[in-house]
Amino acid sequence: MIPTRVRLILVLAGGLVLQASVVPVFAIDGRVVDIMMLLAVAGGLLGGADRGVAIGFGAGLGTDLLVQTPFGLWALVGAIVGYSVGVVFGGFSDGGRLLRLMTIGTALVVGTATFVMLGRLLGQDFLADISLVPVLLTVSLGGMVLSPIALRSMAWGLGMDRLPWEQSR
Repeated sequence: MIPTRVRLILVLAGGLVLQASVVPVFAIDGRVVDIMMLLAVAGGLLGGADRGVAIGFGAGLGTDLLVQTPFGLWALVGAIVGYSVGVVFGGFSDGGRLLRLMTIGTALVVGTATFVMLGRLLGQDFLADISLVPVLLTVSLGGMVLSPIALRSMAWGLGMDRLPWEQSR
């Protein structure tokens, strides 16, 4: 059996490869889905706050390797998002699919908006020129569509046999 840490590294590395190579092909007006933020949200949702902060930090650190923003900004935002989702919704199994989708979409919106606000505070002037609403819509709706894959991948990474809300087999 593969240790959990190795599984999580494989999931995050796979997400990073998809973010860098596949996702840009499907850009809508230059806007793309944020796979790494989605993995941070999935980590918080399935692993709780403690695992969510670590997974979010790792996902953000990977994103920091790809982008031209201050190093550590994405890691900070990923850690905040993973922890927040873990505190508020981590480990829940009730509520249904709609609540999970709304949680994921909201967390992606908040995470992306937090990145933009912190980036502006740190002098990233190019962030003032973007149209934020279309970016938020692309990130959140795309993330909700891809969430079943992200949740299953993260469940495998965390060593879960099934998702918490699925019936036992």
